[in-house]
Amino acid sequence: MNTETLTMFITVAQAGSISAAATQLGYAQSNISTKIKQLEVSLNTQLFYRNNRGVILTATGQQLFKQAIKIVRLTDNITADIQHPNDIRGQIRIGTLQTAASTFLPQVLSHYHQQYAEVALTIQTGTTLASTQSVLNYQLDGAIIGGQISTTDLSVIPLMQESLCLITANVPNVDIQHSPILVFPVGCAYRKTLERWLDNQQITLQQPIEFDYLNAMIASVSAGLGITILPKRVVQPYVDTGAVSTVTLPKPFANLPVSFIYRHDYIIGQPLAQFIDELTNFQNN
Repeated sequence: MNTETLTMFITVAQAGSISAAATQLGYAQSNISTKIKQLEVSLNTQLFYRNNRGVILTATGQQLFKQAIKIVRLTDNITADIQHPNDIRGQIRIGTLQTAASTFLPQVLSHYHQQYAEVALTIQTGTTLASTQSVLNYQLDGAIIGGQISTTDLSVIPLMQESLCLITANVPNVDIQHSPILVFPVGCAYRKTLERWLDNQQITLQQPIEFDYLNAMIASVSAGLGITILPKRVVQPYVDTGAVSTVTLPKPFANLPVSFIYRHDYIIGQPLAQFIDELTNFQNN
């Protein structure tokens, strides 16, 4: 067992198939298949269930997966520290809300990259639920999320209280009670807030129109398709140009906590540690 084989194993587990892992790593599919079989033989256990759609980790495979992540991360950190003691280099994968990616995160990333140009950055947008699951599964090093999480496996760094508002088309007499509802996929913190507000207003959420792209949602609100809840600073430029109007929300629905999360048991290397510092310092300034 070596880190190259463990990296192959991790990539297969995350990609869900040997062919997808081969594409990501730039190896021949047969080479990865052979390495995985050799790993299973050396451990005397089955690591994957194989089917026509790909592979799924067995219980033993899940156990190895968690440890393999730690081993590879620790090895990469040690190698970087020894080979480049005065440099911060490596890679980090960060999940984020689309709203954060369109407001404060670009400034953080720009300043971070200027200081640590040797760090390879991967940014993945998604709902709070999706990003949290990816962090728990070691697929992301950390993530910016909205709302509260209940799992005890994660460390949570509070970043801010996001001010929310209801947005509508900029036309007279919008019928909020009977307007179509625009939402992000299930697991989105803004969708949860919207659903709570609708329940408070005794409005039934029937056949919402689902989006996975922020700008498309705002453009659709502007065109009169429906209403939704979003952060004020996201929609303010559209309010300034007259594209949309805002409605003040009652206090229980007017704010959403935004945090950065990572696993308790995650080996934090210098690239991630410096990113966390950059993120928290930006929010405190």
